[in-house]
Amino acid sequence: MINVDQNTYLDINLKSIVKNYKSIKSRVSNNCTVAATVKANAYGLGIKPIAKNLIAHNCNIFFVATLTEGIELRKINKKIKIFVLNGLDIKKITLFDKYSLIPVINSLNQLKKAELFSLNKRKKINIALHFDTGMSRLGLDKDETKILLRKKKSLINYTEISLVMSHLSCADDPRNKKNKLQLERFIEISKHFPNTKLSLSNSAGILLGKKYHFDLVRPGISLYGGNCSINKKNIYNPVISLKAKIIQKRKIYKGETVGYGATYRAKKNMLIATIPIGYADGFNRHFIGKVNFYLKKKKVKIVGRVSMDLITIDISKFHKEKIRPDDYIEIINSKNNIDYLSRIIRTIPYEILTSLGNRYQRRYIA
Repeated sequence: MINVDQNTYLDINLKSIVKNYKSIKSRVSNNCTVAATVKANAYGLGIKPIAKNLIAHNCNIFFVATLTEGIELRKINKKIKIFVLNGLDIKKITLFDKYSLIPVINSLNQLKKAELFSLNKRKKINIALHFDTGMSRLGLDKDETKILLRKKKSLINYTEISLVMSHLSCADDPRNKKNKLQLERFIEISKHFPNTKLSLSNSAGILLGKKYHFDLVRPGISLYGGNCSINKKNIYNPVISLKAKIIQKRKIYKGETVGYGATYRAKKNMLIATIPIGYADGFNRHFIGKVNFYLKKKKVKIVGRVSMDLITIDISKFHKEKIRPDDYIEIINSKNNIDYLSRIIRTIPYEILTSLGNRYQRRYIA
């Protein structure tokens, strides 16, 4: 069992997630369905409360990465459609059937196994077909695609195709020529599947325009408030904030050092605060010297190295003020949002979210 630290709070605004979901719906046509990607525990924020919240606002199609995630989500709701992106685990195909999970078929071998299972079961199981149009990651490659399109009538007889999909590799850059190339390839493939639902766009793809939307879009990071487009202002509402209580403060004197390696040496007498958060909680050591925190709306600097469980902060500007029990250091807020933090260490907001540790006390704001 994970021990939650009562001194750290990760607040997750469910209202903002709903606003982002509705914002996405406003960008697509009325006949385009907005699904929700909730893989990796809803990007680290908690699949149960987030899925329940989205279901309450009429979202009924979800995408997860693994069979285990799919089973967890099915236990939350019996009626929603759940697609498993990482494909059909052939050894556990009975579990897909038991929990009514839709495998995203990524190879001809997976398709053959699904067909055989349906034949033996005398029941058409639902599948999605994933065609690789340029990502070179998952999905039927060029050779398998040619074979399937040529022999479709003999290869697909006993399964029910719920969705035909692909995934854009460069959608975060609207000017990248690969977007159009993948769109054209997907359109050609879709001609072989009339009357079948089609899906190409993730969060970034949605912003490329309606010709990329087809019948269903699969937003992920945009639901959780992250920017999904290069060099464009984020149009979505921030979802999370993170703060930590000061668990100890101390005076240090000029010349004394702070933290492992004695990398920080005080140039004057200082007041130092320690908070219970570190790299084990997803706060990367590369933030040192590049990002400030906030105390009472004023910037405060990290001093010394980030430890596994602790960070030390210069609060000398507050030496004449009393630090109350309800005074917290703000780590993620409107100024230190996930987009800003990801730029600081040259990563992406996805990584900031999914790296958040399990020790925070999560509070869901409905």
